[in-house]
Amino acid sequence: MSLKIDPRDWATVQPYYDALAAEELSAENATAWLSRWSELEAHLQEFGFSAYRAMTENTQDKAAEELYLYTIEELTPKSKVAGQVLKEKLLALDAAIFPAEMQEMLRRVRAEADLFREENVPLLTEVDRLSAEFSKLMGAMSVEWQGETLTMQAVFKLLNDPDRSVREAAWRVYHSRFLQDRAAFNEIYLKQLKLRRQIAANANKASYLDYVWDLYGRFDYTPADCRTFHDAIEHEVVPLVEKWLTVRQQELGVESLRPWDIAVDSQSRPALTPFQNADELESVCQTIFDQVDPELGAQYTRMRDGWLDLASRPGKAPGGYCGGMFVSKVPYIFMNAVGTHDDVQTMLHEGGHAFHFMESSATNDIIWNYDGPTEFCEVASMAMELLAAPYLAKDKGGFYSEADARRARAEHLWSTLKFLPYMATVDAFQHWVYIEAPEDVTAEQLDAVWKDLYERFMSGVDWSGLEDVHTTGWHRKQHIFEAPLYYVEYGLAQLGALQVWRNAMKDQAQAVAQYRSALALGNTKPLSQLFAAAGAKFAFDRETVGELARLTDTHLTALHD
Repeated sequence: MSLKIDPRDWATVQPYYDALAAEELSAENATAWLSRWSELEAHLQEFGFSAYRAMTENTQDKAAEELYLYTIEELTPKSKVAGQVLKEKLLALDAAIFPAEMQEMLRRVRAEADLFREENVPLLTEVDRLSAEFSKLMGAMSVEWQGETLTMQAVFKLLNDPDRSVREAAWRVYHSRFLQDRAAFNEIYLKQLKLRRQIAANANKASYLDYVWDLYGRFDYTPADCRTFHDAIEHEVVPLVEKWLTVRQQELGVESLRPWDIAVDSQSRPALTPFQNADELESVCQTIFDQVDPELGAQYTRMRDGWLDLASRPGKAPGGYCGGMFVSKVPYIFMNAVGTHDDVQTMLHEGGHAFHFMESSATNDIIWNYDGPTEFCEVASMAMELLAAPYLAKDKGGFYSEADARRARAEHLWSTLKFLPYMATVDAFQHWVYIEAPEDVTAEQLDAVWKDLYERFMSGVDWSGLEDVHTTGWHRKQHIFEAPLYYVEYGLAQLGALQVWRNAMKDQAQAVAQYRSALALGNTKPLSQLFAAAGAKFAFDRETVGELARLTDTHLTALHD
């Protein structure tokens, strides 16, 4: 259908929903009807994402903030209510009339429709408003450092300084800034928690965790499986991390490891400086992606025409993300580059998300089949970090000398290893919050549970005298506020990515071909089948986790000078 809508004016949108709702559906016209609905949703989602993009690019822009608040307070709630009518209409049909590639989408739509309650719409809107408030708080942060105002990303970079006194001073000023907003963070989260519990109760769910399981379409694993994963990490990964922390302590020559000793090079070499500015990051990544696969390189070239915002600057929201423009069928990457190797990894990571969007949107006709389940979306991004690793050296078109490329690969594997216990901490914390926490839970109780879990999974660092920063670590994990219970995906996906990497070490071209084929499937297959298409198995028991952790440890040992 030819759309003539202005998403700023719901009166121009409602007639399209009404027309779809009024249409008689049959086996003959259902697929065409679904395509028209997809087109309408694509326009609304592209508008909403564009508003989010503008707001995160400049959190001080009042007009951008107002437009984004309009999308979450008016446009999204109205489209959810109107969309629920269409979901119910669609689900009233016999699913068998639709082709195989739509069955997974129908399963997800059914789960979402079963959760919908109109009384939850304003509650969900308020949760989103609080998330925007959190993002604004984060975006407003800066610190004074030696007479200069630095973004949080820029001061965090100083944790790589070989001078321990500089690292400590930077660490303290960075975290002191977070502690200034401690009360505000607590207030936002406790309000969100109350709203989320009510949302779950309204949907007749025993807990918000149960609600999220259906909302996220987690059909292939259970909350109990997550706890199995936590156990596997505790027994198979934590000892390896502790071993490397001991090596780090010895190489740094310190009596005990402090929090400001974890990011720095253990041999006190200056931090890797892969690029001087965001333009250089952008151009060198072009060469790397071309080497991984020429067609992926061509997709990245298209993104360089206005779809990248890479440099850190005051007022910009923190973090990084990749979003899709559903009408234009082009992704957009947002990050805060300051010249570190972490920035390179972020760019490769978000590039993987971008390729997933482009591969899946090119082969699927309806927007619900773009990308796929979130666990596999993260395989797309994490596997790209590893597939690109052979091209980090300058003689392969990358950023580094051969020695520094080895060091960069070692840093990446070390980050992979130590990430899994952190992921388990974040996930276990949220399981406690949404399952076990008392109705009147306090911020002090949240702090205490975070500290206990951190010590279970993240031992080996001396936090004495730093209790306020230690216990409020959950404040610094954006997902806890903005994407509740969305974090285990990264851990599960890391297992998939490591298997793609293992395959690539035997045959890089074949591994890349399998990777791209899996991306193109989008949301048309269950999670386990997507993993299989990429050459991996979907498993997270001690045997699987242990094998992949030892593989990582072996290669890290070989790279460690």
